[in-house]
Amino acid sequence: MKISYHRRRKIKTRRIAIKELISNGIEEAKDLAKELGVTVPTIKRDLEAMKTMSEEDFTFAKRATSQELLDKKDEILRMLDDENYYTNSGDINITKITKELNTSRATVMSVLNGE
Repeated sequence: MKISYHRRRKIKTRRIAIKELISNGIEEAKDLAKELGVTVPTIKRDLEAMKTMSEEDFTFAKRATSQELLDKKDEILRMLDDENYYTNSGDINITKITKELNTSRATVMSVLNGE
C-alpha cells in the first residue's frame, strides 16, 4: 500500500515528537498517546518502528541557501565549458551533470536558459 507524501510527513513529525517526549521523561504509551492526541495502538506501532530508525530518519532535509544555489550554478557553468559533459553529437549531457551534482534537471535547464 502506497502512503501519500503528507501522511509520511505527518508520521515522521509524530515520531520526532515521541522521541522528544521520551527524552523529557514521558515513556508510557498511554501518556504519549494522551499528549499527542492519538490512540495507544498508534503509539505502539510508532515505538516499534522507531527501533529500526536511524538518527537521519528523525530530521527533515534542509533547503539549500542562496549561496549554495549560486555555487551549484557556478559549478554547472564550469561543467558546460568542459567537453566531457557533451555527447558525441555535440549535445549537452544533462543526465551526467544531474547525477554528478545530485541536482534536478530543472536546475540545469534554468542555468542553460540564463535564469
